[in-house]
Amino acid sequence: MKRTRCTNSREEILDAAEAVVQERGAVGMTLDAVAAQAGVSKGGLLYHFPSKEALIEAMVERIARMARKHFAEELAKEPVGRGRHAHVFLRMMLGRKGSFFPLIQRMATPLFVAIAGNPDLLVPMRAAYAELRLGMIKDGLPPERAWLILSALDGIKFWRILQFMEPSGRELKRLRILLEKLIDGEETL
Repeated sequence: MKRTRCTNSREEILDAAEAVVQERGAVGMTLDAVAAQAGVSKGGLLYHFPSKEALIEAMVERIARMARKHFAEELAKEPVGRGRHAHVFLRMMLGRKGSFFPLIQRMATPLFVAIAGNPDLLVPMRAAYAELRLGMIKDGLPPERAWLILSALDGIKFWRILQFMEPSGRELKRLRILLEKLIDGEETL
């Protein structure tokens, strides 16, 4: 699909908003700051995003869209069978190759801004997680294992994003191995 100037401008504004949040924090993300960062007039920004809430909502929707796209691409490469969805999610979160974590880490602040300002803005993320869990169960994972895998990976993700704890490379490798065994049914609960 060919991107139009309007689409490009919209994406550039979203990129600029992410940059402003990373540089100045959520409080520093004003419409004026985003417009300046994007190199557009405030009117140009308001054409695409009539309010700060609309801009944050678009940021969250883009994160969900990118995560779904990346997940679908990785899922297409995964052989059909038990634990297929869980293996892809594990690689996305903890894998060295194909890891989605750096992007998640970069985009975490807009998510936290969304949660603080309006939890309803997280509807796209909630839907993505519900689909992921359902996919895990359809792949043959017992529901409690699906919950455990999701909880473990998100717990590690948030520890790392919020800099509570950072497992060493060796620990991450061992966690990957243990979670793979749980997914494959080799490890009992």
